[in-house]
Amino acid sequence: MSLFRFSRAILAAGALIVGVILIVRPFSTLTALAATAGIALVIVGAAEILRGRDYASATAAPAGFLIIATGMVTAAWPGLSISTVSIMLGAGLAIFGLARLVDAIRGTGAARVADGLIGVSGVCLAVVAALPGLTLFAVCLALGGALVWSGVAGLFYSFGRSAGVVRPQAPRVVAASLALVVTAPLVGFAVGGYSSPPVPGGFYHAAADGAPGTLLRVEPFNGDTPQHSRAWQILYTTQNEAGRPAVASGLVIAPAQPPTTPSAVIAWAHTTTGVAQDCAPSLRDDLFTAGPRPALAGALAQGWTVVATDYIGLGTQGPHPYLIGRAEARSVLDAVRAARSIDALILADRTVVWGVSQGGHAALWADVVRPEYAPDVPLAGVAAVSPMADLRALAQTLDSSSGDPSIGAYLLSAYASAYSDVDADDHLRVQARLPMRELAKRCLTADRRGTGLMVALAVGADPYSEPLDHGALGRRLSENTPVGATGTPLLVLQGDEDRIVTPAAQAGYVERRRAMGAAVDYRTYPGRGHDDVLTSGPAGVDDLIAWTRDRLG
Repeated sequence: MSLFRFSRAILAAGALIVGVILIVRPFSTLTALAATAGIALVIVGAAEILRGRDYASATAAPAGFLIIATGMVTAAWPGLSISTVSIMLGAGLAIFGLARLVDAIRGTGAARVADGLIGVSGVCLAVVAALPGLTLFAVCLALGGALVWSGVAGLFYSFGRSAGVVRPQAPRVVAASLALVVTAPLVGFAVGGYSSPPVPGGFYHAAADGAPGTLLRVEPFNGDTPQHSRAWQILYTTQNEAGRPAVASGLVIAPAQPPTTPSAVIAWAHTTTGVAQDCAPSLRDDLFTAGPRPALAGALAQGWTVVATDYIGLGTQGPHPYLIGRAEARSVLDAVRAARSIDALILADRTVVWGVSQGGHAALWADVVRPEYAPDVPLAGVAAVSPMADLRALAQTLDSSSGDPSIGAYLLSAYASAYSDVDADDHLRVQARLPMRELAKRCLTADRRGTGLMVALAVGADPYSEPLDHGALGRRLSENTPVGATGTPLLVLQGDEDRIVTPAAQAGYVERRRAMGAAVDYRTYPGRGHDDVLTSGPAGVDDLIAWTRDRLG
């Protein structure tokens, strides 16, 4: 074997090995990912230089050296952020793709077709890589597959054919077509699932001065709200899980026509939106376009005022206490206290808490902590819709294939931040650790088009190595399950096709609360899932309004 063929064989073997590593992802640190991606670019660049020799391309060698330089910087530069790694990988792939497109313009026949298809594929991957977050992992999978293919083909042509035989073009066209079939849809999914999150402005930044429930700032809210309403954005003091001062934000929505008597209050605890600072519902101009609109419009039609907390860490400085009961509940109760200081409102003491999903958990906890924490906020009732109440049962659902990895990512991030004895990595497979951390930085929006495939490619079908209800995390989940006797009337609404909080788990939780002396009105809705009890038809909203009217007299 000539030295040239031996070098080609070594390069092919390297491509095969690195490709497998990119597919399997046996690393848990960003440094390891950056080094592997950088080495992959070096291999791609070296292959381009050899291609220039095989096919007399004047473009391949210069492009190859540029790609190698990009790869070496990516692999050797310590402390790169995941966004920087994405940009560097995207830059290398863009150089590769554009060089191939130039060769396609200059070429003829099947070689021209192959270079054109591969060039477009490279540019597609570059576009996907340039978007922040989870798309990087999808690109690594695609690049890994391409390197494996290239490595196998390179070894075959190094050892399986006679010296001096140039590769036929037909297999290159087939491989290039397959590459385009894989990469082109990725662009659509990645771009369709990407949106630039709103950035919290100066309104959300203030020191936690004053007792819990102190109104720090208030200004009119100009986003979308139900008809015949007026709204304010508020910033107020509260306490975190450890009882330390914190700041939370929220919205207050009242009927446009001021009532002649003090208005009853609906304390609204919102569903899961994420755990990152830019995931606050009050940051969205279209907050009431869908989702809670039917219920909140119904509340306003009754003359009630809605006080909707963002919780700590959404909009304001975090961390956000996702499914951490006391901190969530304090945000709910202190928002009601703060709203009483708005000059344009006259609010009654009569308060009912409504919560959906995560908010259902917060609502149930508001009843638990209120007697000691906020006796000045008497509760006439608590209504929890699809509440994430029994957290150990929720953890078991998340462990299964029906669980949403976003919720698992949020849960692990929040609990690892709040409790020193919880380590998220104890529960995650090595290859899922980085993607799950990135997933925790994304907001969960109603429009999830394009995100499902990216999440599946990045996280995998089963990200967990240890059940979420085991160990320190399991004990903390038990601590944060709202239980105990109460004299407050409770309403639980549940869809019978909920795959996140299963009807069996919810029924079990309700029976536990009833056995402890709680008066729980439990209602189920056929054909409803986790998110649509209040949005798929009027039954859920009508029941919620009627039950609340009875509580408020």
